Amino acid sequence: MIRNFLKKNNLLCSLFFFPFIYLLGWVLISLLIRAFPFLESDKSLNGTIITFLIFLCLLPFWSSHRWGKNLSKLLGIKNLSDKKILTSNILEILKALIIISAFIFILIKGEFVLFQINLNVKIVLNSLFLAFFVGIAEELVFRVWLFEELNLFIKSSRANIYQAILFSLVHFRSDFDLLSNIQLLLGLFILGLYLNTWRLIQKPTILSPIFFHGSLVGVWFFVTNSLMIVNQNIPNLLFGPGEGINFNPVGGLIGIFILLLLYYFQKRYLLRSRF
Repeated sequence: MIRNFLKKNNLLCSLFFFPFIYLLGWVLISLLIRAFPFLESDKSLNGTIITFLIFLCLLPFWSSHRWGKNLSKLLGIKNLSDKKILTSNILEILKALIIISAFIFILIKGEFVLFQINLNVKIVLNSLFLAFFVGIAEELVFRVWLFEELNLFIKSSRANIYQAILFSLVHFRSDFDLLSNIQLLLGLFILGLYLNTWRLIQKPTILSPIFFHGSLVGVWFFVTNSLMIVNQNIPNLLFGPGEGINFNPVGGLIGIFILLLLYYFQKRYLLRSRF
């Protein structure tokens, strides 16, 4: 009965899934604050974490009854023993580290940064939180849930494009000007394409995009917050919109060029692997 309801109400289920769990998360955090007042200081963050936990609890059920798929197979967990996938996961971490290293090298050569060690426990914990939470949460939401929902209505090739568009649009910054937002959305769009294309191979896995995304976000936060000071006169067109350490390299021309190269060689690899 539940599966028939989900199938018959395709669009409504897609549109109201996240508003429903966000509302449920808001209700739960409001109740928890009454019992644990210290949660009030970070109500938005704590509410987001609770909403994500609700999402994780619902995902196996949703995958089975909505998409008719086994979640562990869908995520590529059953393929963990495959040496190719293990190698791919390690390579994604190395790619992220190489990209960050190359970016820092360019910043140093351009004399846009100064090294200053500011290492503390809070920065380390925040870096780990970003690496794991952002990496896992965004990949499960956009590359799994959104992609599979779009697959109910359109072909996978188009679904891949639309998930990347929506992934970029939700990162729109109202405090950025038009040009900065265009840069940022373009970079995130290409990043979304690159991350999801790994799920179009013969043995798809969500772990490779999680490792790349998580390493990119976590390591970049750690480096910019603990090891260097960014000059205020940094060219945002080249290095990305934002000020000081808060600039986003994904939206700079250098970052966009690197992402385009990654996506280009990834597509070539996938084409070769099909023959």
